[in-house]
Amino acid sequence: MNLSEPPADAPGTALTAADAMPEGLATPVHGPRRNSQRRQSLTGLKFLNDLLDEHDHDYDYENDPIIDVSSPKAEQEPSISLVLQDDLAFEQVGDRISEFQEDEFVKQALAKGMDLREYAHHIESELDLVGQDHEDDYVYQSQAFVDLHGQIKSCDEILETMENLLSIFQTDLGNISTEIQTLQSKSVSMSIQLKNRMAVENNLNELLEGILVTPQLIRKIYDGEVDETWLGALAELNSKMYHTKTRQGRHIRALKEVGPELERLRIKTVEKIREFLLMKIKSFRIPNTNVQIMQHSVLLKYKELNQFVMERHSEVATEIRQTYANTLRWYFSNQFENYAAGLEKLQSVIGDKHEMLCTDESARKGLFGTTKALHQKTNVFAVGSRLETLKNQDAGLILIHVANEKSLKYPYEALFRSFNLALIDNASSEYLFLVEYFSKRSQPDIEGIRAVFSHIFEPTLKLGLANVKEYADSSFDAIGILLCLRINHQLSKELERRKIPMLDKYRDAIHMALWPRFQIVVDMHIESVRKAKTKIKPKNVHPHWIARRYGEFASSLLLLNDEQTDVMPRLALLRLETSSLFEIMSKTFPDTKSRLIFLINTFDLVITLLADVRTSGVEVENEHWKQALHQTIALFVEEELKPYFGDLISFIRMVDIAGGVSKVQLDHFERTSYAFSNSWRQSLLAINTSVIQHFSSFKNGTHVLHQVLGQLIVYYTRFQNLLDEKLQELGAGGAASASSSNNTAAATSTRGWSHQPVGVQTVMVEVKKFRSNFLP
Repeated sequence: MNLSEPPADAPGTALTAADAMPEGLATPVHGPRRNSQRRQSLTGLKFLNDLLDEHDHDYDYENDPIIDVSSPKAEQEPSISLVLQDDLAFEQVGDRISEFQEDEFVKQALAKGMDLREYAHHIESELDLVGQDHEDDYVYQSQAFVDLHGQIKSCDEILETMENLLSIFQTDLGNISTEIQTLQSKSVSMSIQLKNRMAVENNLNELLEGILVTPQLIRKIYDGEVDETWLGALAELNSKMYHTKTRQGRHIRALKEVGPELERLRIKTVEKIREFLLMKIKSFRIPNTNVQIMQHSVLLKYKELNQFVMERHSEVATEIRQTYANTLRWYFSNQFENYAAGLEKLQSVIGDKHEMLCTDESARKGLFGTTKALHQKTNVFAVGSRLETLKNQDAGLILIHVANEKSLKYPYEALFRSFNLALIDNASSEYLFLVEYFSKRSQPDIEGIRAVFSHIFEPTLKLGLANVKEYADSSFDAIGILLCLRINHQLSKELERRKIPMLDKYRDAIHMALWPRFQIVVDMHIESVRKAKTKIKPKNVHPHWIARRYGEFASSLLLLNDEQTDVMPRLALLRLETSSLFEIMSKTFPDTKSRLIFLINTFDLVITLLADVRTSGVEVENEHWKQALHQTIALFVEEELKPYFGDLISFIRMVDIAGGVSKVQLDHFERTSYAFSNSWRQSLLAINTSVIQHFSSFKNGTHVLHQVLGQLIVYYTRFQNLLDEKLQELGAGGAASASSSNNTAAATSTRGWSHQPVGVQTVMVEVKKFRSNFLP
């Protein structure tokens, strides 16, 4: 049975899918997805239908004992009994049946028990109708399809044309790319050629500019005046000569042609420079010419002239340098000779060989038997205001005309400083000028500059050194010589700061001229002290003039010894000799007290003069004289108390010698106490008067009086203690052991003493009255 044919009972009638669906099945929904599912079901049903048809064709129903052919039910609905044949692929059938069972429509049909053939027939009919509809729609839309086909064909033609055009364009692009590569190669080649030509042009321009001698340059060199514009022409000529020299090894024809012309210009240039510089250098000899101004305004301004000559003509350069050296040699020699002569007239003579530490001024007589006025002389032992010459480093030079107008006189150290300060200022300026002016661009000629400097300043340095030696040989002013040494040291440090090494030998020579003379003069002072030990005798107990001289001289040496120790050995020797002299002089007094007073006054004066010194080494000097003063005052205290309280002092010493109060009778205590009580007030007054008379220094006298009265209190307190000890030994009772004056008085009264001992407090109160009167 063919499922695709319509049923016999409805010929010509088109059944819809809804009419063909068995009852109980949902009406299928039209759509692409439902149609696809239906097609799959239809395919499966067709397979089953074909399988069943083959089975019906091959099977004999009539001979089948199972099926009754005559049965009406068998005709209408025959039972299908599948008999397996050998040639039937049952495995395939089973697989397909399993697959179809999964189908939605087949599963529903089988679940309702409907005939699959009929169901397949209806579906096929519906598909035919759908296909007819599609055909009708296609016929209806055929013209549109024809138009669309025409349009597609036109597009194909257009696209083909475009393809041809693009192919041609691609070919043209390939040709253009090839041409671009060719042009690029040509461009690179042309760029390289351009660079090479530019390099050649630059080298050629440099060569031409370096060797080309213009008529303007020639006229400027030959006919122009030496000025700033002429310096420009000189720089141009020098540049061309330099370029020509650097290319001498090359075979350039232009160099051979320009060489003679450059040589003529070089000779002419050197000639004009020589004439110009020699004229300017000789102008230094004009009176009142300021060399420093001329150096900076002329020579350094035209420094390139000398540089050109030094590089291009060594003979002329040597001539110019020698002329300059000779001119400046004459200039400085003449200037400093005049300055030294003017300074010499301003010198005030200080000291001679007779003005030694122990030379008696009163013994020197003038021409008519009178001594020279002391106010007209400078103290050769005290540095005084002369120290300002050393301290005031900012002081200027001595102007001779100003000093002459004011009739001023100066010690030699001030003249020495002024001369040497002017010398190092000029030497420093000249050295810096020589380094800047006579040094080549490449490297300074230090040795050549040193030779020129030495030649210029040789007579000036000899003049300064001769002046110093003349002063040193005739001077007996140790302070002035030492001041010159210190000034020389200051100037040496200044030269080091300025980094001017050319005057080192000169400064050393000055030191070697002054230092030995200083030692000689100090030795002369020491020798005068030694000689004075047998000649000089003090007239009174007041400080001797030698003490003042020594104090001033030692203070001056110590002030000038700051940061240095070179004078200390000779000062120590002088101190030793002077101290010995004072001891010898003190022994000329007939009594010990006068001798001690003289030494105290002398030592105190020396210490007073040393008090203002704050330099290194003064501690040793002060310690020596303070120790001597302390020892002498201690001796004087004993000597001063002896005439007034000798009994008291002797009694105390006797007790100490006896080993205690047990061997001393109480009567002896009574006599000593009685003597003290009768005269102690008068003795204090006498001691005070004596100190006032013998010690001229108020401060020193006060100190000595304090020491005397203090020692008296010590002695009397010692006596009172011994008395108390004696009374206690004699059994005076507990009261006698007390230290108060009332208890002592009571104890002595019971012993029958005729007087009452003076209490220590009473003595101390009275002593304070005298001490307060001398407080400074």
